[in-house]
Amino acid sequence: MAIISPLTFFRFAADHSELLERLYEKRSRLTEAELREFVCVNRKDTDPAPQHIINQLEELGIIEPSPEATAAYEMRRPVAQLMAYLLHEYRLTSVEVIQAYLTDLQQLGNSLDNTIVGKDGAVAVRLLADAADEVERMRQDSSHSREAVVAEVIKLKANKTSLAVKERLARVNYLWTRYMVPLRDMLDVHKEMERQLDTLNTILAHGESVFEFDLAVQREFIALKSRVLRLRKEIAVDFKESIKELLPLHDQLHRESAVSQGAACALQLIKRNGLASLSLPKRLAISSWRTDGLFADEALRSYLLALKGYTPKLPPPLVQVQEKDLSNIILADDFVAKAQKAIPLDDALEWLITEYPKAAPEQLLRCYARLYYGEFGQVKFNSGEEKTYKTKACSFLAVPMGVTKDAN
Repeated sequence: MAIISPLTFFRFAADHSELLERLYEKRSRLTEAELREFVCVNRKDTDPAPQHIINQLEELGIIEPSPEATAAYEMRRPVAQLMAYLLHEYRLTSVEVIQAYLTDLQQLGNSLDNTIVGKDGAVAVRLLADAADEVERMRQDSSHSREAVVAEVIKLKANKTSLAVKERLARVNYLWTRYMVPLRDMLDVHKEMERQLDTLNTILAHGESVFEFDLAVQREFIALKSRVLRLRKEIAVDFKESIKELLPLHDQLHRESAVSQGAACALQLIKRNGLASLSLPKRLAISSWRTDGLFADEALRSYLLALKGYTPKLPPPLVQVQEKDLSNIILADDFVAKAQKAIPLDDALEWLITEYPKAAPEQLLRCYARLYYGEFGQVKFNSGEEKTYKTKACSFLAVPMGVTKDAN
């Protein structure tokens, strides 16, 4: 395929935007007659002949012959992806694809580690560029999956096609089992994504210190560290937003499905054995009801007359806005400095609670995980007995973990 000029491609797309949208809606297995009809319907008076436009579509790589039928076409996948991005029509990214990204990042991290040992800055820059591409692809796919989940939930809630509860539940279960549950397991702090990103972060920190005097290379290490941090944050946000949208609908449809199944069983019993066979008065405790203790009209009228002369008081003045309390946040640089100075540690969790008494539990656990994965030294567990650690917000139950310095 010849090289396509971006200017020619986008100029054609601007002149035939409606045609491209119609082709995107059809996308696959477009017969030659349908293609010509689309071109004729969306053709302007000033446009060239329909066959010329069809030839341009092929020359610019917008369509290609379909492999499943003769005299048929389909939109090329890269163009379809571009149209999906522009029209905000995203598809779910399976966990297997994310797993492949992680495998590539692991291999790039190992190669980068060897390059750092050899202090080869040129190769390190190329590897960092490849790793940055993988990180950005993961971030974009995560964002697209969130948009796909939200769009599907909105569509199922509106239910414009009048799908039955069973069909809607099947779609929700597909989203739940295919995307949400595997991604939740992958995001767990003890699972693969967290470990590999922690390992990559350690390699980048090492490279940043090794190329301390080569500012151009060091800048690339710092940039990739920032990308990895943004990836971690946005994947977690995307997952929470997807759960927030999908979980209520998931629970609602399960309840409706259970009610529908129960009603169907009840109707079958009534049909076979009659209404008395269900014993509804006994099962539902049906009783009579009568009104009692309601206000009389006179009492209500007297109460409203008493309110007639009521004058509300002025509202209390607004309290001056206080500065946000940042004492529960552990700064990354501060933690690294204190941890390196404090090691060796006999009890890492007790040291964290003592050093940061006001920190939030998730902050403490994040720092504990960094100590556990050996970022600051070798880990050892002093005994098999669990110990209770109390903080202001909660308490932890864990085996005391010590950290010793690496032997250099």
